[in-house]
Amino acid sequence: MPKQGDAVIRIPAKIQLKMAVLVGRSDFVSNAPAPVFDGARIDFLADLSRDLLGHPEVRRLPDVVSFAYWCRRANLNRLADQNRARGETRLGLGLSFHICPSNVPVNFAFSLAFGLLAGNVSILRLPSKASETADLIVRSVAALLKREQYASLADCMLLTRFERDDAITRFWLSVADARVVWGGDQTVQHMRSLPCPPRSREVAFADRYSLCAIAPEAVLELDEAGLRALCNDLYNDLYLMDQAACSSPQLLAWIGDASVVEAAKARLWPALVDHVNPRYTPEPVRVMDKYVEACLQALGNEQIVSIERHGNLLYRIEQSALATHQHVRRGYGGTIHEVTLTSLSELAPIVNERYQTLTYFGLEQVQLRDFVVSQRLRGIDRLVPVGRALNMDIVWDGFDIVGSLSRVIDIQ
Repeated sequence: MPKQGDAVIRIPAKIQLKMAVLVGRSDFVSNAPAPVFDGARIDFLADLSRDLLGHPEVRRLPDVVSFAYWCRRANLNRLADQNRARGETRLGLGLSFHICPSNVPVNFAFSLAFGLLAGNVSILRLPSKASETADLIVRSVAALLKREQYASLADCMLLTRFERDDAITRFWLSVADARVVWGGDQTVQHMRSLPCPPRSREVAFADRYSLCAIAPEAVLELDEAGLRALCNDLYNDLYLMDQAACSSPQLLAWIGDASVVEAAKARLWPALVDHVNPRYTPEPVRVMDKYVEACLQALGNEQIVSIERHGNLLYRIEQSALATHQHVRRGYGGTIHEVTLTSLSELAPIVNERYQTLTYFGLEQVQLRDFVVSQRLRGIDRLVPVGRALNMDIVWDGFDIVGSLSRVIDIQ
């Protein structure tokens, strides 16, 4: 068993046999930290961005486009400049072990980028189920590492798949300076039950719930081009990940007078369905699941006023009021719970630590900031315009991920 202070972590033969290595060496990895936003790592990610955006398959994979656009050189340099402006000397922790989620295939790529930018050696367990998204990114990473200029990074990342096996996980946690856990409450709790070094850190992403708030007047004031843009933004938030992402809105709160809300609904929803129709084809199993869930909601939810179906593309579940445990009322593949409120403050009683992202349209940033701060909310970590629900960044779930995965060198 390697020691935490070793410059090289040697992987035991019995562990090697259980892992399918996609990128990296199967026999050892380094655990030597690098400076945050290291130039070679920025170059690597920027070249990865360029390669992905130039790939012929990428047009069919909007999540890959989103990742590639995020790690373009201009954005990485912006983040590096923000870090330098703090005037701190920061190094990575050493070795970070990442458990990556299956519901959002592209998240492993962001997790890899966060670990590298934080100055760590990154070991990632990818979901067992392969996907076009993961396969394309893995191939591109492997091809880049074969370039001579990136030979020094070859021992700094290991992308692997293995079945759930506590023996493998225990090994990696025993040598990890940090663990990054995506995958919900059960996964987080299980990882915490396994031993890890006393100084190791954790960044854990548990189950979260997200919502959207819209001012109806803003919808009615749109011209036709503005309405199409709003529909495209809602499409991105609701349909690109089938609402499986933690940041996908499940509840839509109309903030305003009821009569104005009805007029806004009459304009928005038919336009959204027309926009979605040529772009989204639900899988048959998703159609059935959505229908069954709507029936269960109708039978067991006393706040429900009506359920309106727009074919199989959109289900709107109208509620007379917010439920105490609103966060358990979810839908997928274009299912929205709707409620009309007179002010944002009416949301405050239901917001607990489960709430992650609030997307908004027609509301002012000052108004939103005052809502979160004055109500002293335990939840809502992100407030972003409609259309940006899925936009990942180094600040996520209330964590500065690069900051959490690196350490400050205090020089006095």
